[in-house]
Amino acid sequence: MKILVIDGHPLMRSAIKREVKDHKPQARVTLAGQLEEAMNVIENQSFDMTIIEIGIPGGSMHTIREMRMTGRAGKILVYSSMSEATYALPAVSSGAHGFLSKDGTGDELRIAIDMVLESKTYFSKTIQESLLSRVIANVDASDHNPLQTLTPRERLVVHLLLQGNKIRAIAEMLDLKESTVSTFKANVFKKLQVGNLVALSEKMEMLR
Repeated sequence: MKILVIDGHPLMRSAIKREVKDHKPQARVTLAGQLEEAMNVIENQSFDMTIIEIGIPGGSMHTIREMRMTGRAGKILVYSSMSEATYALPAVSSGAHGFLSKDGTGDELRIAIDMVLESKTYFSKTIQESLLSRVIANVDASDHNPLQTLTPRERLVVHLLLQGNKIRAIAEMLDLKESTVSTFKANVFKKLQVGNLVALSEKMEMLR
């Protein structure tokens, strides 16, 4: 397993490497202190996972998209001192597989690493609530809009499904049973009269 750590602070890079090695002793960890250095490394080898501080000079949501486009960065976990409330959702929307604040504990970092490596999306309970609020706020208030028939939890499941998350990943994120998430999905399909995710996406675009 190969993991790339990108952070502008030498002590933080070393601390992250130590945490990763304690958790994944078999991992080969490569360190980069600048984006240009990191991109040069990625050009020459592929990684299973990249842990990046987007607050590094030159870092942005575009950085995440650019790294995803290389096909060599593997799963991307943003581990940042920047505001979770402000940057977590944009980071995931840009292609990151998770966002963890550096205010979190070492145990949280280990959980985030495991979830991301298992192709699940990681974000904190705080961000889950924020996501739910945003989904609800985007719903058309019209009485004739079928979206009004969806419960808040169903709307959240729709949002996560359309982001490409699988039933198991959504269940992990929301601390629900897979069968419960499947029921939410079935209810949504019935209420919106769609039979698959493509049709669901088209219906959501039409109704928003």
